[in-house]
Amino acid sequence: MATTTPSSADPASDANRVEQFKSEVAEMKLKTGNATRERVYAAIGLLLMIVGVAGAFSAYVSATNLINALDVQETQVLAVAFASLTLLGLGLFLRYAIANFLRMWLLRQLYEGQANTQRMIDAVREGR
Repeated sequence: MATTTPSSADPASDANRVEQFKSEVAEMKLKTGNATRERVYAAIGLLLMIVGVAGAFSAYVSATNLINALDVQETQVLAVAFASLTLLGLGLFLRYAIANFLRMWLLRQLYEGQANTQRMIDAVREGR
């Protein structure tokens, strides 16, 4: 007396579940992030890191060629500013990289939870 329910391995069932999930999210009218903007911010963070490291290294190399203590101190301040720029870029990059990772992880957890729930419902129905 097995009922005919779509298997969780059935691609049509998975597609229906994904479409149902998308429609439920659309009904909630949740504010979703703009993927293009997030990629731009992550790229800006990466660029700031590269510029900061290159600038700090350049300031360090130029400080080694200076004799006057005031000039050396000015160059050290410039190196610290570039190091700060590197940290700012790192923070910006990590913020958007981790946010993207956690968003994908959460969606995967939701999808797997729905699939497991459907499998349990199918198992209970078949057990009757």
